[in-house]
Amino acid sequence: MGRRTGREGRQGVANAEQGGPGGAVGTGGAAARWGTVCAVLWLVAAVLAVRQVAVVLRTPRSERLTDLETWVGPDGVLHVTGSLYDSTRFTGTPFGGLVLKPLTRAAEQALGWGWTFGTLLLVVALGLVAARALPQPVTRRTALLAAPVAVTLLMLSLPVRNTLYLGQTSIIPVLLVLAGCFAVRGERASGVFIGVAAAFQPALLLFVPLLWFTGRRRAAASTGVTFAGATALAWAAMPHDSYAYWVHHLAGVGLGGRADDLANQSLHGALLRLGLEGPAEIAVFFTLATAVAVFGMRRAIHYARDGQLLLAVAIAGCVVVAVSPTSWKHQLL
Repeated sequence: MGRRTGREGRQGVANAEQGGPGGAVGTGGAAARWGTVCAVLWLVAAVLAVRQVAVVLRTPRSERLTDLETWVGPDGVLHVTGSLYDSTRFTGTPFGGLVLKPLTRAAEQALGWGWTFGTLLLVVALGLVAARALPQPVTRRTALLAAPVAVTLLMLSLPVRNTLYLGQTSIIPVLLVLAGCFAVRGERASGVFIGVAAAFQPALLLFVPLLWFTGRRRAAASTGVTFAGATALAWAAMPHDSYAYWVHHLAGVGLGGRADDLANQSLHGALLRLGLEGPAEIAVFFTLATAVAVFGMRRAIHYARDGQLLLAVAIAGCVVVAVSPTSWKHQLL
């Protein structure tokens, strides 16, 4: 009797583990519950997205998408016949200006709608790529919930809200880097994505040592070649602007708002707010930036070798924010 009871108990456990009659009901009920939770989380993300669009579109037209209007609006700097950098309003690279030039023809009311919804789609894509990049192994439940949670957190974040409000393009290089690290097959193609991102934001070249010292040397070389090619293309098409950006402004230093503004989260901005200026500030900045870059990238490489590439990419991104001459709120993404 005791043996039979023991056998029946063990058989019941086996049935549950193998999805037998008793286990199927429990498993099916759990799957339904987690499916409901996932649907609710996606609904929350959708509500937040609608809210962000409503906030942007309810804002008076003269106060929303101000950076976008500064670039491609009827009086934007991309319409000027002289240099993009005759004023300091345009802060992008010459390659960024070359890419944005075609948008000048579409600088009308519909552009704001299209740009806002397009940015939202990029945010969703960013969340999906980040969720898929979680270190393995992950449970099915975690994989199911990661994407809506990631998108929700992005919608709530200050950089995304700032990007939507200003009409900025800072999400593009971030998405290109994540896609290059996690979504693109082949090291050369991966390097192309990251190289194009660096052509928009040169400090992203710090991802080259991360790739090189983690065994992805083809991707590192491809990143450098792509960046050089895109920069050379912009230099050939816009030689005066390229000289102004790379030589006169030392890769964009001094463009945009005041570097000592509270919104500038880089080491350069912090040193200026502490009262340092001139050659002394430059020397201290380069010293601290070098130290932060070396320490930060060593940690990023360590985590990447440990199988935590998403964390490594995040740390490298923090290093980029710190060592850039200017890192505005929308660039903290």
